[in-house]
Amino acid sequence: MSPNPWFAALVVLVCVALLARMCLPQRRRAALDAALRRLPGWVRSRAKAVWHWRDWRSRRDDAARLAEEAIQRARRTRADKDGNVIRPEAFKGPRKPH
Repeated sequence: MSPNPWFAALVVLVCVALLARMCLPQRRRAALDAALRRLPGWVRSRAKAVWHWRDWRSRRDDAARLAEEAIQRARRTRADKDGNVIRPEAFKGPRKPH
């Protein structure tokens, strides 16, 4: 199949869309124009999100693993709990003067 019918169909589709836009009231036309101006940025952000999805997922998994390790380290340290405040024993020793 040659590209001529596809090109003709595309031209007809564009003409019908422009005719429908002309028939809209001014406020609707302005809203449609604003939405069409935002469309390339939205498509770009969605494409970027899909492209980097695997990276985002691995970073999320790394962050969850690091958080779990930090929680386990905090549980292993000897510390006094004063309500909501944790005071490790390492802070109780003499401080080195500077």
